[in-house]
Amino acid sequence: MTYFDKYLRKNDSSEDIDISVHCDVNIFEWLVRFLKKPDECKLDIKNVISILISSEFLGMARLVDLCIDFAI
Repeated sequence: MTYFDKYLRKNDSSEDIDISVHCDVNIFEWLVRFLKKPDECKLDIKNVISILISSEFLGMARLVDLCIDFAI
């Protein structure tokens, strides 16, 4: 998630990081699972728009492309 790069680069490894998520928790969990095991995460008509919006915001270009391809 390139969105977090700028925050993580500034952070000293000994500092705690506080991340605030402003999206549906289930969608965020889906996005994290996608990072770990993309083949196990399936898009469907119920989640594709929310995932598209969140993945665009977070800078997940590959997932944005997958969502657009799915929606077309």
